[in-house]
Amino acid sequence: MRRTSNTLLLVAITTLTTPVWADEPQQEILLKEEKIDTGLKNFGYQTGLALGCVAAEQRAQLETEAMNINSEISRTLGGDRAFLYAASFGYGTNIELNVQECKQALANFEKRAAAFHQDTRGKK
Repeated sequence: MRRTSNTLLLVAITTLTTPVWADEPQQEILLKEEKIDTGLKNFGYQTGLALGCVAAEQRAQLETEAMNINSEISRTLGGDRAFLYAASFGYGTNIELNVQECKQALANFEKRAAAFHQDTRGKK
């Protein structure tokens, strides 16, 4: 019985003091999580914009690339984050850009896709 009460006391102390010690790292973790989510939304949006800027014969290739990226996000970061990318992609496909904006959108997509592939596959 004494061992059980010691264990309960230890659990109570740990439970009551842990949030005080963990506040700083918890906020840092939340900021990092938010940064990842925002990055995935932006990447999906840029991918969608790029899709509207490619020629019809390149469209299937970019769609396949977007699906592969989404699959990799789902595999490594989970379905919720893959959804963020996919929803933002869909939104980006509904935006019409002029020629100059398309050049910038394609350059942004290629830069982000290369960085993504380097991070996930370890190569460019």
